Amino acid sequence: MNRPITLVQYWGGCPETANSKYQRNLAVFQRCQQEGWRNYLVCWRMPENPALLEPFRDAGCEVLVQPQSRRSFDLASVWRTYKLLRRLKCDIFHCDNDHTSPLIGAALAGVPVRIWSSLAMSSYHEQGVAPRGWHRLMPSTRLSCLCAHRVLAISQEVRAELLSLGVPGHRVEIVHGAVDLMRFPTTLNGRIRQELGVDASHVLIATVGCAIPRKGWDIAIRAFAKVQRLIPTARLILVGSTTSPQETEVFRQLTELVKNCRVQEYVHFLGHRNDFPEILKASDVFILPSRSEGLPAALLEAMAAGLPCVATRICGMTEVITDSENGLLFEKEDIDALSGHLIRLIQDQRLRVSIATPATERARAFSIEAYVNTVYGYYEALLGNQCC
Repeated sequence: MNRPITLVQYWGGCPETANSKYQRNLAVFQRCQQEGWRNYLVCWRMPENPALLEPFRDAGCEVLVQPQSRRSFDLASVWRTYKLLRRLKCDIFHCDNDHTSPLIGAALAGVPVRIWSSLAMSSYHEQGVAPRGWHRLMPSTRLSCLCAHRVLAISQEVRAELLSLGVPGHRVEIVHGAVDLMRFPTTLNGRIRQELGVDASHVLIATVGCAIPRKGWDIAIRAFAKVQRLIPTARLILVGSTTSPQETEVFRQLTELVKNCRVQEYVHFLGHRNDFPEILKASDVFILPSRSEGLPAALLEAMAAGLPCVATRICGMTEVITDSENGLLFEKEDIDALSGHLIRLIQDQRLRVSIATPATERARAFSIEAYVNTVYGYYEALLGNQCC
């Protein structure tokens, strides 16, 4: 090839904060810049904080805007992606959440290497229901896998779901997420506790996500209400967006639940935040009561920050946590088990330490350097296959 290789990363959103996804994808671009590649990042809109894009531009990355697909099969999205990739002479197309229509466009454009990062289980698994009729074929997922040369599943369970649809095993690889381990050792915690009006005598239980049913914030609130009745110094902080159209009604229901549980004074909805490392460092325990996940970066970050973690026994959680060794697991929806784990951790400092120390060690296996080496290795190998 007489020209530089062209990489297009197609995000199903835009950068909102310098979170783990932001950091690991930036690191991939930096590696590709070192190799002399041309890099493009496609977002559905520009972020509210323009400074978030500066590190990408410093990595030689041009940032483009293209609307999200309106549905799985969106002819307008297919056409937009086709035209864009033909114009850029794209060699590698890598997408994540918004995938079916963009991958069809990439296939029609003849992009030599097409990759889909599958970051979560299907929506049916998330809702705990079996698909019916036509939906049992899961046509969107199947077509994405057909159009992609390689699918990078974020966990073993995500891979297993894809294989159950008949996707050939050699096309699906497990590539776990990654966290920036250097964000936590020097983080201070005093400001967050001052902001919340709590002192060293209070026990902060943190969770992160957004106000959608999948994240299980209702489970967290119900379990916390049981804890708070026994341990009056306990406080719950929920970090994440509550204001998008799909979140507002759920958030209203959550605030009603807090009132009904009579814990209004002890529950804090912090909304979207850019200081998540500080929040973790200010906390005493981290919980992730999700009903469905791939492999959540928030859990890895909490472990890296040295927190004892309690998570649902589902999907990627079990690939990170070994129950009672580097964290505690509970069955999905089991409010009594979650509250029981929290009471044990709050009352037993030695247990907190015995779990948190190996958790920090476990998190080191999910470094950004390892992620970059793996993803870049697939880029090179697949390019090599196409040139043979």
